[in-house]
Amino acid sequence: MSTIKTIALTAALAIASSPAFSDEMARVYGRLLLEAETVQQKYAAAASVASLDDVDVAPYIADALDWALGARSSIKAGPERETYERLTRILLKSLGDFKYTNAASSVMRAVEDSPDPLTRAEALIALGSMRAVEYAERVSLLLRDLNNQPTADRDYGEKIAYGCVLALERMRSPLGFSPLFFASEGWYSKRVREQAERSLTLVLDDPSDAVGGIIAAETPPRMIRALALELRSSAPASGKLRIASLALRRGIASSPRNRTEQTQLSELRVGAMNHIAAAGPGDGAVAPDLAEAYRIGPFDERLVALKALGAEKSSASAAALRDIILDLDAGQRAGLVDETRNALMKAALQNAAVNAGKELAPAIQTVLINSGWSSGVLTLASAAQKALQ
Repeated sequence: MSTIKTIALTAALAIASSPAFSDEMARVYGRLLLEAETVQQKYAAAASVASLDDVDVAPYIADALDWALGARSSIKAGPERETYERLTRILLKSLGDFKYTNAASSVMRAVEDSPDPLTRAEALIALGSMRAVEYAERVSLLLRDLNNQPTADRDYGEKIAYGCVLALERMRSPLGFSPLFFASEGWYSKRVREQAERSLTLVLDDPSDAVGGIIAAETPPRMIRALALELRSSAPASGKLRIASLALRRGIASSPRNRTEQTQLSELRVGAMNHIAAAGPGDGAVAPDLAEAYRIGPFDERLVALKALGAEKSSASAAALRDIILDLDAGQRAGLVDETRNALMKAALQNAAVNAGKELAPAIQTVLINSGWSSGVLTLASAAQKALQ
């Protein structure tokens, strides 16, 4: 292109960037973008178009992107290639900013065909900005594969993963939850992991089903993370209680392979039971699991199980508390006396008063007639008896 033509192009671009920009000027602008002959000239035109806030230019930008994707093989390595990639990224970002979904297939082509990680990332982000959910599964699978296997060039893989994370966040598709969860603990840099963690809280208002899938199949540390994510989400109270009950059940059913996993499973059960206790009265469905957690857990976990049995206030929970109190009393009568059992009886009686189910009456009476208990235990038994009246 001659110097005169270049000057004319620059002048036209300056006019087109003015506040007087109109539908006619959008057509002029689009023609200038498409008729620019060199990559450098197209880049200059695209940079000016990108500064506008007029969706009418989007079809011309889409045409320019199609040209760029088709021209890749003819672009020389070196400065021209660098300018070409910058041009492609500007076009992709503009289409995303305009949410121009008609170009989604071309943008996806850039994701799949471009060898440049920054260009691929920009294309992914553009798909997210468009809410092109028809590509959510493909983006999710791309991130899943990256999670499972680091790329030979880690920086290359991280750039693409970051684009996937932002795309899935903006798409708000349930398909994105699982790969985002695993990306948040993956091999990536802190920047990518933290962005994935933030995106997790945005991709689903109610992640209960997705979290349930993780708790049902994953390792103890991931179950703990998934439960915590559910409990701080915007899921309804019923969903949170369902997931807490599932986590408690899995924490009981899972067999620890070592002492570390034993501790982690206890932590999972404690987190679940604390939520069950905070949720208040229930229908008793969880009572058998609370009783089992009391049976298998260490001292601190047993205290939480007793708290949950009291707060749950169902007949089934009252019956479970009754059995625990009777067992502790029988042990005391058999000579099993220590501070731990004494503390457990105190906690059981305190929570019996909270539960206040009539099923507890015989057990409390049994404690009251056992003079072998300390005055502190007997005082709590009297208070529990009054709570039942």
